[in-house]
Amino acid sequence: MRAAVARRLLEPLQIGPLTVPGRLFKSATSETRSSKDGFVTDRLLEFYEPLIRAGTPLIVTGNLYVSLQGKSAERQAGIDTDDKKPGLRDWVQLAHNGGSLLIAQLNHGGRQIIESAVPGEPTVSASAVREPMFGTKPRPLRIDEMPFLAKTFADAAERARDVGFDGVQIHAAHGYLLNQFLTPHTNRRTDAYGGSLDNRMRLLREVYQAVRERVGDDYPILLKLNGTDDLWLRKGATTEEIVRVAQVMQDEGVDAVEISRGHYESWPSTVLGHYHGFVRTEVTEGGAAKLPRHRRMLMSATAPLVEAIAERFAPGSEGFNLPQAQQFTSRLTIPVICVGGFHTVAAMEAAIDEGRCDAVAAARAFIADPLLFQHLRAPDPEAPVCAYCNGCIARHGGMAIDCYSPELRDRRDLMLRTAGIPSTSSPLSPISKD
Repeated sequence: MRAAVARRLLEPLQIGPLTVPGRLFKSATSETRSSKDGFVTDRLLEFYEPLIRAGTPLIVTGNLYVSLQGKSAERQAGIDTDDKKPGLRDWVQLAHNGGSLLIAQLNHGGRQIIESAVPGEPTVSASAVREPMFGTKPRPLRIDEMPFLAKTFADAAERARDVGFDGVQIHAAHGYLLNQFLTPHTNRRTDAYGGSLDNRMRLLREVYQAVRERVGDDYPILLKLNGTDDLWLRKGATTEEIVRVAQVMQDEGVDAVEISRGHYESWPSTVLGHYHGFVRTEVTEGGAAKLPRHRRMLMSATAPLVEAIAERFAPGSEGFNLPQAQQFTSRLTIPVICVGGFHTVAAMEAAIDEGRCDAVAAARAFIADPLLFQHLRAPDPEAPVCAYCNGCIARHGGMAIDCYSPELRDRRDLMLRTAGIPSTSSPLSPISKD
């Protein structure tokens, strides 16, 4: 199927003032490759080099924390202080030297943090609703804290512009802080930031306005939103509500939206695919290795059942967010980017040809085959194709992002060596459990 002819994927797309020379993008992937204090490392850059060498037109970084309060995982890269700018500039130069555009994804983890990176401080959220995956009980943000929160995003965006990033993406999906305000389940406030949809989107609008004021009208600002919160038996924001949010943000001046899905607690919504060994791997080698012993033991004990249920009811499919993305596309004039299980030219071309989205993005497919965009022009029947085992996602926060399917990784590394490109394999030891 990889041999299908790519036409629309090779056409340019205008995102605000930015002309993107293609319509297959690399979606954000949390890399777990920075230093412990959030600085860019050689391990981080080596993950991106093959993607850039392959001519990937636009790459969105893994989520960059805008403040230490918002740091959500171990070895997550930050954009919270000026002393990180030299490393961030190296990242941009690597991309630009290979002809790729690089977008900085700006994020605050909110309650989706195992433990606060600020000593002695709890995690924060819209309301004091416990995060069930991690057991984290956040404190509600006070109204007087909102301006400073918006300022942290604006400061981060200014750093991104200063070091040469081609734009920023505000992360308001996947159950992170801004999504926590949009979602009724996690936002139970009765003040100006809770209740009605207009109130629940207030913080997102203030963050955007602060960023836009700081970077100017001619700097691209993208937005990542859920197409569905997928919170079964809980009150998630509806697709209709989130489309309305996107319309308001378009009127505010956002240049494009990327559509994904789910919160951490709606697992496996965001990682539809296969799950054999997922929970056990997360506990031993991923971010959950930092959880208290009793929680790790419970997760390990229930893993076989949880994984079997996920395998049965959440198998995923190529372009699994298209039904929601299409609703955004029909109501917006700015570009809509859809992520979710894409790996074949046929499916990606069809998504655009049928008017369901304006561009597609992939993450896991690029981990298995960093030369994916190159293979649009020159198909390689031997190129590895992601099997969606989710071994990469299970190790997030504990091991470096990589393909953890031995067969696929070996094929990928051989492909890269043959092309004279350094391998992306750079495993890190699991973080300490105790």
